[in-house]
Amino acid sequence: MNSATALLFIVYTYVILSLIWARFTFFKIKSPNSRFSALLYDPVVAAHIGTTYYYMLTIYSPSSIGTAILASAFYIGALLLFWWGIITSKDLNYAFGNFSGRIIISGPFRFVRHPFYLSYILIWSTSTFLFNSLVLWITLIYLVAFYLSSARNEEKAILNSESASAYSSYCKETSMFIPRIKKWKN
Repeated sequence: MNSATALLFIVYTYVILSLIWARFTFFKIKSPNSRFSALLYDPVVAAHIGTTYYYMLTIYSPSSIGTAILASAFYIGALLLFWWGIITSKDLNYAFGNFSGRIIISGPFRFVRHPFYLSYILIWSTSTFLFNSLVLWITLIYLVAFYLSSARNEEKAILNSESASAYSSYCKETSMFIPRIKKWKN
């Protein structure tokens, strides 16, 4: 294993350990809908992670440390966004649970409505672009569609709650996944 591969392996492993920790401690599955969704979601994530490690440890040998540094920077940026979201929203009910009644508009939620999904998309996209594997592309497309569907369902639940008008105003100011430039200027 060369130094570029070692860097990627260490950074990616830290990212994956953080995601696993959050999956079983922070994002508690409470509803039957959540359990069913996890049965569809978890194997796809496992396939993506396993394929990434396979390519990283057996096939991929970057000729440039620059590629490994760039990929590691994307992984670290996504991980920082993920942890910022956890710190900001530590007591909310997630993972397809019922809406808790609180809307968070601080921290990363000030810039995007779904920072967790955005961090996942950045992580899975980095692996996909780095290794350009058919399996990674298929799992990435599935996961992005899953996050988009989940985000819409979560928002539908909020818009059907007593917080609908406040959330509707928040939606007008903050996009789902891509930060709006005017937010950064304020």
